Amino acid sequence: MTTKLDEKQYELVSQYVGMLDTIEEALNYVEASFTDLSKTEGDQVLSEVFMAIGQISESNPLLKEMFDEEGIQKALTGFDTVTDQAWKLDGQLDNNEIKQSIVQENLSPAFSAWKASIDIELKPYLTH
Repeated sequence: MTTKLDEKQYELVSQYVGMLDTIEEALNYVEASFTDLSKTEGDQVLSEVFMAIGQISESNPLLKEMFDEEGIQKALTGFDTVTDQAWKLDGQLDNNEIKQSIVQENLSPAFSAWKASIDIELKPYLTH
């Protein structure tokens, strides 16, 4: 490990990783809402996922400056895959079938795969 995080950096990485867990839970909820009619907040949760994806996009350049390790740089750049999948939903939110297909087959798997690579790279910095 070449980078020792100061308190502010540690806080940023900790919040970032925590937000990824929250987004993953939110995507699981959205997926469940397609078949479980008691989960009525699917669209609201999905819009919150979009806002969170925007926050991640804003945070990634900060993290890229903090870490010069190639693995972290590569993992952060991999977020483009997630945003590409999220954009597929643009204009499709009124069509439940297309929305369900994109979330379940594209966005959710892309996010999970990306999150796994980030966890591998960043979680070691969160253990003191």
